[in-house]
Amino acid sequence: MIRPGQKPVSLTRDQLRILAKLEGRPLPRGQGLAELLGMPPVTAWRLVRMLRQIGALRLVALLRLPPGICECVTYLKVGWADPDSLEALDAWILADAAITVAVRVTGAYDYRLSSRHADFRSATDWSRSLLLRPKVDKAVTQFCTVIADRPHYAAAILGADAG
Repeated sequence: MIRPGQKPVSLTRDQLRILAKLEGRPLPRGQGLAELLGMPPVTAWRLVRMLRQIGALRLVALLRLPPGICECVTYLKVGWADPDSLEALDAWILADAAITVAVRVTGAYDYRLSSRHADFRSATDWSRSLLLRPKVDKAVTQFCTVIADRPHYAAAILGADAG
């Protein structure tokens, strides 16, 4: 979901190939980055700086989630009569720290929210609180056990284009 005022990033296939090499691991330092990308160190760092500036690459902290974390997928059905209230709902979704991914979808529901919570109880309370939001007509939450977490978007795009 693109935040208001944020422009979508368009990347070339070469830039996607470079991002695919960098995804899912800590950013190498010094000569390691140059070796990974197969280019001189100065060129590699310029490329990384450019990818950061356009918003295609960010530095993140890798961490291991504590045991007991509850992951959820929630589907929302909303009333579409008043566009202003939908903007308020979007703003609330963007501000909710529990929501990791929010997507507008077609079909029986209007939104799919992925979220993480400290435990099952807090996830249940959060899910029930969704029905108190303006314009939310129905909320269905599924509690998940993650078996694979692949944040490799550039590789997925390249793979989809090749297939």
